[in-house]
Amino acid sequence: MLSLYLSEPSWLHRVRPGTKLLVLAAASMALLPSTSLVLLLTVSLLAVLGYLSLLARGRRRLVVLLKTAGLLAGLVGVFQFGLVYSSSGLVLAGELALVSALRLLALVMLADLVSVTTPITEMLAVFRRILAPLNRLGVSTDTLTLLVGLLIRATSLIQQRLQTIQDAYRVRCGRSAGIRAVAPLVRQTFEANHRLAEALEARSLRVQPSYQQATGQASSSRD
Repeated sequence: MLSLYLSEPSWLHRVRPGTKLLVLAAASMALLPSTSLVLLLTVSLLAVLGYLSLLARGRRRLVVLLKTAGLLAGLVGVFQFGLVYSSSGLVLAGELALVSALRLLALVMLADLVSVTTPITEMLAVFRRILAPLNRLGVSTDTLTLLVGLLIRATSLIQQRLQTIQDAYRVRCGRSAGIRAVAPLVRQTFEANHRLAEALEARSLRVQPSYQQATGQASSSRD
């Protein structure tokens, strides 16, 4: 998988991964049920300031994120507006649409900010420690950790793929793709997920047999 990690050291790089993930979890629980425009705008502004504190690469990353996640948040807002306009009126529908768009944008920016300032190995190590008690219940924490890692990287990679589609469309047509980028994005994402599933299945088929299985096969062959 492509790495979007920003290697230049900053104050966010020095914050412990567990602390960043804890703040992200707390922010998610606070923002998901919230309908306060003030809170959502404040968190979004703090996330923007976090990117700006990363200097040039942080600013470039913010621009890319606003072009991709911003478009997605805008589409969500338009969809929300269309759903409630007839029953709620123009003002309330506009407010609900803005809340939905800001909530999504704020959460994506916070998650991406943690992702680009924390090595994936350190994040997975934190999740592995958190999920360790599940080993006693027979749950494979390695599988859960892998799923979490894929989920973390999938968001950033989808944003990057959308930016590539928009750039290609702009070169060909001289204008922004807008909503036209959704169809190729869905198709390419589906194809990428299918290839990933095949790769994971192939890796699982190459797992070495356990000692008991190996000795059992050896004794069967002797018989």
